[in-house]
Amino acid sequence: MERETVKTYDDVLESIAVFNKSLAQSKRFREQIRFFQSWYYVPELDAVGPSKFIRYKGMTGFDYIRTYSALDGRVAEPVLAKWFVRLEDNSPEAVWVRQRVDQLLGHYGKTASNITKFSAPKGWSIEKQVQPTTPADVQDLNPVNAANLVLDGIWQEFLTLPAEDQKALADRITKYNR
Repeated sequence: MERETVKTYDDVLESIAVFNKSLAQSKRFREQIRFFQSWYYVPELDAVGPSKFIRYKGMTGFDYIRTYSALDGRVAEPVLAKWFVRLEDNSPEAVWVRQRVDQLLGHYGKTASNITKFSAPKGWSIEKQVQPTTPADVQDLNPVNAANLVLDGIWQEFLTLPAEDQKALADRITKYNR
């Protein structure tokens, strides 16, 4: 059975919200996250979702578990390309989105692989990023605690640095952690 693909950006937003909610609700669905290699960021929700899930309208975690082997994530790219662009590896925007993916996956003991690709809406950039208004179903997945607030503050300050200073600081941190 051919699934209907998303037709509007609002469909994508709904799919990402459902994806995040499904992760919180189903251990079996969470077992699939290690296979996702292409992630999409939506600033309206400050949330991410994988192409293989979010390209389908009305997809649920249960639907995905039943049909994931028949789904091809590569065919998602043309559908989502109407609204999104692939981010250049290691660009500030890609680093921002990777951080969001790792934050989400970290709740389940996972991180994005080195071959993971990231996308964001056309025209979006770090400079345009503002504090999002997050729906409750996505917000509940990101518990607020003092450590998260401190890290978010540090991250926000990092993003105000010029690109060459960001790289220099990242290099120092990498050397320090070896």
